[in-house]
Amino acid sequence: MAFLVFGLIALFWLTHGLRVLYGALHLPRLQNCGVASDEDCASISLLFAARDEEEKLPAALETLSALDYPRLEIIAIDDRSTDATSRILAEHTRKDGRLRVVRVNELPKGWLGKPHALQKGYEASSGELLLFTDADVQFLPDTLRRAVSLFHERKLDHLTLLCGLVMKGFWEKLVLTFFAVVFQLSTDPQRVTNPRSRSYVGIGAFQLVRRSVYEAAGTHRKLALEVVDDLKLAKIVREAGGRSCVGVAQEHVTVRWHAGFANIIRGVTKNFSRPRVTGSAWW
Repeated sequence: MAFLVFGLIALFWLTHGLRVLYGALHLPRLQNCGVASDEDCASISLLFAARDEEEKLPAALETLSALDYPRLEIIAIDDRSTDATSRILAEHTRKDGRLRVVRVNELPKGWLGKPHALQKGYEASSGELLLFTDADVQFLPDTLRRAVSLFHERKLDHLTLLCGLVMKGFWEKLVLTFFAVVFQLSTDPQRVTNPRSRSYVGIGAFQLVRRSVYEAAGTHRKLALEVVDDLKLAKIVREAGGRSCVGVAQEHVTVRWHAGFANIIRGVTKNFSRPRVTGSAWW
């Protein structure tokens, strides 16, 4: 009997894994998408929160400054940084007129740091589309034109991209590859495009959302105490009736998620925990 049970479990995971693999191979690739012309480029507000990001921020900002997109504003939310983040952002505002900085000096009760910062960024924005990303993410110059082309072609309200992970050393490659496989198996990204499915996927490195749908979903006010706010953003967009899709960015959107084995473990375990104190300064 036990052998039969284990056999059925193994069969289920084998079948499920093959189905997810097949679906992953058919996700849209950004490199295969056309480059939107100027007249097809809806206005975008690119938003990211930065808290003590002096190490990775400069390289990310250089790629943002190189973005080729005609109607773009970049809003950086400096969330109580105590290192050189504020200075770095100020220097880049002089280099790139599209960059504006919103400073957060105090975290209100009933909020976690990142959702609150992104809410403040949204309140300062004006774009028809909102692109939520992170302070360490790097883009290729044509990334937004290709993403908008896919967004309009599929009549989407929400597009999130599986980004390229920069991995160095054996343990980073092993753990991050394992985590990526588990993530794919648990979320089954291709099902997100099915309007009858309840599946949702949100990747913090790249989430492009139609402003009107984001507002109908409740904005980040509805995510005030969510640790995994990126994933839950996708959920509330789906619940608001938004049409969602997962694509593959490959080299168009890259990030070194965590450097070193210990940092990877801390990062993963943070995503499966919740703060115990309402209004704590959890990031």
